[in-house]
Amino acid sequence: MELFYLPSCSPESNDIELVRRQAKYEDYPQRTQTSTDDIGQAVDEALTRRRNRIRTSAENFTQAA
Repeated sequence: MELFYLPSCSPESNDIELVRRQAKYEDYPQRTQTSTDDIGQAVDEALTRRRNRIRTSAENFTQAA
């Protein structure tokens, strides 16, 4: 057994951080909402777009295999 220590914060080791970063900068680039409801809707739409891109990518990958 080998013991090694990870840094206390290592977002590059966490897959969800990559998805969150892509959704934030690619799918939600304009932040002009003025109410919390509008912000919530914009975030939901950005995450839906990211989910659809991931699904499409996975479908293309499995079809190619």
